[in-house]
Amino acid sequence: MKSRYSKKYDRGIIWGRYGLLITFRLWVCILLLSVFSTALANSKYTIYFYNPETNINNFALLKSEFDKYLSDYGPFQFQPFSDRDTFEKFLFEKRDGVFLLSSWHYRDLMRKYPIESVFVGIVNGKSTHKKVLSTKESIANIDSLRGKSVASSGSEDYTKNMLIQMLGEERVDIVDSLKILTVPKDIDALMAVGFEMANFALSTESTLTKLLAINPKQYGMLKQLVSKETLLQIVAVPKQPDENIKFLLTIIEMMEAAPVGRSNLKMISLDGWKKIGEAERMLLEE
Repeated sequence: MKSRYSKKYDRGIIWGRYGLLITFRLWVCILLLSVFSTALANSKYTIYFYNPETNINNFALLKSEFDKYLSDYGPFQFQPFSDRDTFEKFLFEKRDGVFLLSSWHYRDLMRKYPIESVFVGIVNGKSTHKKVLSTKESIANIDSLRGKSVASSGSEDYTKNMLIQMLGEERVDIVDSLKILTVPKDIDALMAVGFEMANFALSTESTLTKLLAINPKQYGMLKQLVSKETLLQIVAVPKQPDENIKFLLTIIEMMEAAPVGRSNLKMISLDGWKKIGEAERMLLEE
């Protein structure tokens, strides 16, 4: 059995190595900036952001905070979008940046546009989550959903597409009949059902767990239909990215290593990033 001293010593080694890794990566980032500064002088590379899964209340604040962070590394900027069509227009036309979008949206676009995924977001160490349809009513008969209201923090387009994935393509007519109530946060969707402002709520599984902690009585009244695992947000780039885009990817990957970077990640509901691996590619191609 290890002593308290040996456990602290082990933790010291682990954190020491982790700290050295972060320091090394930041040093590489600074070195790359000096190499690419001349090439970047006459251009401004951009992170283009659109995520219909989240309800962003203040796009101006989101942009200004990301712009301040990115400006420390060079002529980079952040451009959020509230409109899907406008975002996709930039996706098709622009080759001077990277694209931050929901995995649901990426799967819809990957065969239409010359882009490829690089990173996936992480929350609490996981790169996936499940969506849950919650209600006080019985959902044994899917037809009972027809004409009902669904509270969701995502856009109407996203919400209906997620429900089609959960209920099946053959029930498109039922999904089309639903009234979507857009709310600021996932927890608000569940509260809307609790206060009978909506018949159903679409939320993440983790938000449902939060409800259990803060209001176990309301949680106990709900029946749930759970989706399959889906990936969190994706960072994608044009195929055959240039060196400046590769450098911007390095900056994005290292955001969690700096307090300001972590704060900005929280604004888009993430803790960090991981490189897309074989398991994530399989989920994207299902």
